[in-house]
Amino acid sequence: MKIVKRVLKEGKIVLKIEILDDLWHLYNVVGPSDIIISRTSRRVRVGDEDRRKQESVRKVMILKLEVEDVSFHTFSNRVRIKGKILEGPSDLVNIGSYHTINVETGDTLTVVKEHWPGFMLDRLKEASKTQLRPMCLIVTIEDGTAEMFLAADFGIREAVRIRTSISRKRGDQKSYDATMKEFFSDTVLALRSQIEQHEFGLIVIAGPGFVKDHFRDYLVAAKLKDLPPVVVESANSIGLPGAKEILFRGIISKAVIKLKVETETQLVEKLIEHISKDDGLGAYGNDEVSNAVDYGAVEELLITDKKLREGTDGARRWMDALIRKTEKTRGKFHVVSTDHPAGDQLHRLGGIGAILRFRITQ
Repeated sequence: MKIVKRVLKEGKIVLKIEILDDLWHLYNVVGPSDIIISRTSRRVRVGDEDRRKQESVRKVMILKLEVEDVSFHTFSNRVRIKGKILEGPSDLVNIGSYHTINVETGDTLTVVKEHWPGFMLDRLKEASKTQLRPMCLIVTIEDGTAEMFLAADFGIREAVRIRTSISRKRGDQKSYDATMKEFFSDTVLALRSQIEQHEFGLIVIAGPGFVKDHFRDYLVAAKLKDLPPVVVESANSIGLPGAKEILFRGIISKAVIKLKVETETQLVEKLIEHISKDDGLGAYGNDEVSNAVDYGAVEELLITDKKLREGTDGARRWMDALIRKTEKTRGKFHVVSTDHPAGDQLHRLGGIGAILRFRITQ
């Protein structure tokens, strides 16, 4: 989730929904009597006042609603916000009539409250740390030349360029290896400097040949502190054209999504391993997980998107309370997608599970 703007004096926060988890956070943030301002579409009648000559068309507009109800839309990844229209195009809507805004990933909306509780601001702050497009360091590289670029919502900006003369004497493999090692060492030093200056969610190493793969191996072996996830991608060129190619192909977003799936899979596999060992560090099902949360034992709370979406209003409130208790005891909460096998496996276990930090003795 991206916090686009925050004006607490006016009770106003502008949010951009980026990933599935953000919808759950939004559902728990927006409530009755809040004000929502969002772009939406509404079916209206246009044409001659004679109803026989009018036609019904869907128009895109910006509406301001006073919220009356918020819910997950069953079987789809969206939050439905229903409320009374306070402001809108006077020629298209009747003030005081009702409208429902469907919020999906990629949407931006403004939430206005008379008072923002601290726990809600904390929830938004945590959600904003796991946005879909973290700042990324793109490293384009081939023999003797490496260029690094900062890529984020602000665009792309060159950070540093490294050039080293590589020995190309025919048959002199030792000289070539020595100069390549020196080149890799200089590049890692420059990369470490960037990590110390910025907070990256991802490093993409790109280039046209095999140098990018060799550099990745060298970088991983260097064991830099706080090294973010590293992915390697082919590019037709290096420098700014190569970096722009990575952005154009959507590599960063795809990589972050892939890494999220990998994280979810690892967590579910770890849960299954604890359950199969019967070591008391894995809990599943409503009762077991609730009991573990009450003890403050939950390190990782896992709930599938399907369980969150399809639960009754009471069930969702119960899950929200469970999540808040977990967060209060410094546990982490994960919405696990059922679009991959691990999520489906968790759903067959009741859609909810927890990895515990200590065994509970009854």
